[in-house]
Amino acid sequence: MSGCRFTVARTAAEAVAGLAEADGEAHIIAGGVALVLLMNEGLLQPSWLIDVSRAAELQGIDVADDGAIRIGAAVTHREVAASARLASVCPMLAEMAAEIACGRVMNRGTVGGSICLADPQGDPPAALLALDATFRLAGPEGGRDVAARDFFRDLYVTALTENELLQHVRIAPPPTAHRGTAFGKYAARQAMDYASTVSAAVSLARDPADGSMSDIGLGLGGCGTIPVWPQKTEAALRGRRPDTEAFAAMRAALAEETAPIGDMLYSADYKRHVAAVILERTIKAAYRRAGGGGPDP
Repeated sequence: MSGCRFTVARTAAEAVAGLAEADGEAHIIAGGVALVLLMNEGLLQPSWLIDVSRAAELQGIDVADDGAIRIGAAVTHREVAASARLASVCPMLAEMAAEIACGRVMNRGTVGGSICLADPQGDPPAALLALDATFRLAGPEGGRDVAARDFFRDLYVTALTENELLQHVRIAPPPTAHRGTAFGKYAARQAMDYASTVSAAVSLARDPADGSMSDIGLGLGGCGTIPVWPQKTEAALRGRRPDTEAFAAMRAALAEETAPIGDMLYSADYKRHVAAVILERTIKAAYRRAGGGGPDP
C-alpha cells in the first residue's frame, strides 16, 4: 500500500469533501473488515483511505419513545448485539448482530460497512429490507434518503454515487400493535461458512380479530446476487394465518423469487429449500412475539 494517503474525517462533511477532492480515488474505511481483506489479497490498491470511524454523525444507537430507531453507519455489530434498548423494541436486530461471523468481525465490522458492501450473504441488509428501513446518505449536494428496498442494485452495486457515503439508518416506529420480528440463519457448520449461509428476516403484525398476518416484511440473505426482498412471498402470506396452506403458498412464491448461487457445499436447489425452511421457522417465531402463541419451531 505504498503511497496510500490516510485521513481521519471528524464529520460527514469532511469525509464528503475528501471524496470530492479524491475524484473517485478514495475509499471510505471504518471497521475495515472487508476492505482490508481485499487489500491483503491484492484485489484492491487504494491511493487514499478516509477513516470515518470517529465521524460524529455516524455514531450511536437511538431509540425514540415511539419506537423509531436510528443507527449510525459506524456502529459495530457488537454494539447492536449489546443494546438492550434496541433488543426490547426490535429483537430481530439483536439476534441478527449476535449471529454475525466471529468475534473479530463483530468487534470491528460496522452496520454501514455491511450495507455498503452489499454482499448478498450479508445479514444486516436482509434485516433492514424486512424492516423497510431508510438509509440517509451524505454527499456534495447535501443529504438524501434512499429506501433499503431501492438501495441494492446488483452484485456489490448500490445506489451510492461516487462522492456519497452512508450516514445512518432509520427505522420508522411500528405502525400497528401486536407486532413481532425475528431473524433466522443457517450455515453449513458455523457462521464463518460464509458462502453457504442462508438467512431470513421477518417483521409482521398479527390481527387480534382473526389471527391473520398483516403488514408483513421479509428479507433474505444468500438467495440471489443481491439481498432479496421477496414481494410476491409477502403477498402470498398477507391476510393469512401461519398454517399449512399459507406456508405452501409461501414456498411456491419463494421459488419464483430466489436464485441462490450454488457452491462447493450446497447446490442452488438445496439452498432454495433451506431458505423456505428457515423462513417458515422465522415467521413462526415472529408470530409468537406478536402474541400469536404456538410452540417453538
